[in-house]
Amino acid sequence: MPNDKNSKRFIAVAIATPIALATILFGFIYIYDPLQIFHKSLFGKPRFFGEMRLGARGIIEHYDYDSYIIGTSMLQNTSAKEANQKISGNFVNISPAASSIAERAIILNFLFKHKKPKSIIYSLDAFTDEMRGKVNFKLLYDDSKLNDLEAYLNDRFLICILTLSKNEKCVGKPDIETALQWYREEKHQQRLGGFANWIKYNPDELKKFDLFNLKPVIFDDNLMDITKQKKFLSQFTLPFIKDNSQTKFYLILPPYSRFHFRVFPSAFMERKKVVLWLLEQIRDLDNVKIYAFDDLDYPDDIANYAGDTIHYAQDMNSLELSAIKDKRHILTLDNAKSYFDKVEQKIKSYDVEPFIDMIKNL
Repeated sequence: MPNDKNSKRFIAVAIATPIALATILFGFIYIYDPLQIFHKSLFGKPRFFGEMRLGARGIIEHYDYDSYIIGTSMLQNTSAKEANQKISGNFVNISPAASSIAERAIILNFLFKHKKPKSIIYSLDAFTDEMRGKVNFKLLYDDSKLNDLEAYLNDRFLICILTLSKNEKCVGKPDIETALQWYREEKHQQRLGGFANWIKYNPDELKKFDLFNLKPVIFDDNLMDITKQKKFLSQFTLPFIKDNSQTKFYLILPPYSRFHFRVFPSAFMERKKVVLWLLEQIRDLDNVKIYAFDDLDYPDDIANYAGDTIHYAQDMNSLELSAIKDKRHILTLDNAKSYFDKVEQKIKSYDVEPFIDMIKNL
């Protein structure tokens, strides 16, 4: 009989111990909650993560913003405070870096379930259904609270939780205005200023293109099939615009460098065909406008780009907001042809010889 009692006690302890430990762990997770999934930060001041695939959920649910900036890294430098000054609304920037429109659709779907946003500034890029997040972030935006715990069941957060660390890597940054602004990082500041700085501070970028074998630019609409892009926009972008007439959508066409389109003319053909198609889809909608800047002189100057061919300096983000405020640089069916004709000519005449000479002299 004693052996039976001991066996039962052992079994009870064996069952109860992991349950107790799990309960304690989940209690710690709930209290610590650095992503603010369950509640606002309990660390005195709010804390925010730059990884908005994970961080946007808590911001949407627990904070009283009425307008949102949601793009790729092209909009991460956009100041919400400046948007407040230039455009009516209480803005917050929740742009996930390198996000596809499918990923942004997950966040937008959650947003429109919980809020009725006044305005959304959205970048027209990454027209794919790829999921680039390191974790299955979609779980954070479904209707279940229980599976949200999975966001913390990894080496990164478990160590933070078990040590109750207040390190920035564990609990985020205190200033949501600057949390996403990559232009503030020293490496990006170094790369601005011209091709010489690219060579010095980001030489791997040069491997992406072969300047010594460039062919004359030929723009042929028949060479670019945008069937997939149209499908994804119809699935992941247009429904939000069409179903939410109370929300103003400001669609930003990020101005990649002239160098980029001279080296990759197919990228420009994709842009042109997608935008022309999109203009047809929104022609009768009053709550959306497309803002385009490729026809300016700004993309001609490689010094405006931070070490690669597409990521522009913060002053362009400011110019984009000014365009919305002043109702300028709006692309329509009436002006689209002349706009793209002008940009095509600029790309064709763009001189890459100075860059080739610099590479030869390395």
